[in-house]
Amino acid sequence: MSRVVSLADEAKRILRQNDTGGFVKPSPKQYPHQWNWDAALIAIGLATFDVPRAQAEVRKLLEGQWRDGMVPHILYHDGPSDYFPTPDFWETQRSPNAPTVQTSGLTQPPVLATAVRAIYERDEDKDRARSFVREVYPKLLAWHRWFRTARDPKNTGLVAIIHPWESGMDNSTRWTEALARISPTDVPEYERRDRQHVAADERPVTGDYDRFMALIGRYREAAWDASVLYDTAPFYVQDTFTSAVLHRADEDLMFLAELLGEPTEEIGGWLERTRNAFDTRLWDENAGLYYDFDLRAGRSVRENTCATFLPLYAGLASETQAARLVEHLLNPDEYAPDEHTRYFLPSAAKNSPYFEPRRYWRGPVWLNINWLVIQGLRRYGYAEVAETVTAHTLELIERGGFAEYYDPRGSEPCGARDFSWSAALMLELLS
Repeated sequence: MSRVVSLADEAKRILRQNDTGGFVKPSPKQYPHQWNWDAALIAIGLATFDVPRAQAEVRKLLEGQWRDGMVPHILYHDGPSDYFPTPDFWETQRSPNAPTVQTSGLTQPPVLATAVRAIYERDEDKDRARSFVREVYPKLLAWHRWFRTARDPKNTGLVAIIHPWESGMDNSTRWTEALARISPTDVPEYERRDRQHVAADERPVTGDYDRFMALIGRYREAAWDASVLYDTAPFYVQDTFTSAVLHRADEDLMFLAELLGEPTEEIGGWLERTRNAFDTRLWDENAGLYYDFDLRAGRSVRENTCATFLPLYAGLASETQAARLVEHLLNPDEYAPDEHTRYFLPSAAKNSPYFEPRRYWRGPVWLNINWLVIQGLRRYGYAEVAETVTAHTLELIERGGFAEYYDPRGSEPCGARDFSWSAALMLELLS
């Protein structure tokens, strides 16, 4: 059996194993519910061999959409489990916008429109494909509108996040300073359970977790009212990663709108405003990097992480900016392999004082980030570099299995095992 066929068969086995019948769990034990951007990335992989199942994954995620358009980051379709936070911890019933499905009160990077386009393009039955797009398009549009009202109420063209978990990169070194300003003196009572199945040195430290919970406590008191949170959220950061993902999703939403003959002026306005604002606020010419902007501190978050490469994925960088980003990518002091690390792409620059090669989002390699960056490199014509990152990705899977993340110093798997988006995105890469 060839290498490619063997990997593909194992990836499909994992996706089937983690399929609850309604949704695909991110992993067998650590993550037993449906997560937002996990579901979108999983659907992209499912579409390579089972389009109806990919469509069903999207439908299930949209069951949890809030009345104001937000698609939450966790959906508890089957009620509580041994996972924390539990459904009741969020107290989302305080909001008149909360759905009947139990969910979190936060969102995640909006990959869904991109997933829907991928599913459409994979489907050989174009009548079915168009019908599916017609079904979900209004919900996608509502979510993108929600980002513009709830997370960019001043119409700057850049969205902000109110919690590190909304970035999808929960424990990134990018959040170190912003979290340090938050005094966790009023932390809701909680029982941490994320270290039941994963080693403690691969998970966030207790002080950061207390701050995660303190933020949720503040937002519960505000009844998850977006207009209140804009003025009061202690953590409020214009996130390069989320803005870039949303911009790419807007491009894909535009494609879907044109496919259906829907109006496109509103989406075109979003695309233009983001393009106009992105460099002004987030690009640092001296460093040759994109940095987040901390709205509460009123300054850039000068921390070099894998998020800086997402403007390539979104097509927001100029050719000159792309060349400078690739210089950073190929620098062995930052991201390229050297005598200490073996694989692309560490989630934080290795010369960061906060770099930890095994701790959640503070250094390990994540396959979803590799996949996004590979697409960005191809978009700008860096095919050879993209192939190198692809080869590293496949080797990590061969040596370490389908893990949640990997120690860049070798192929040691970290976090959860039999991880669904790692399996799904490998299928997409091979296809």
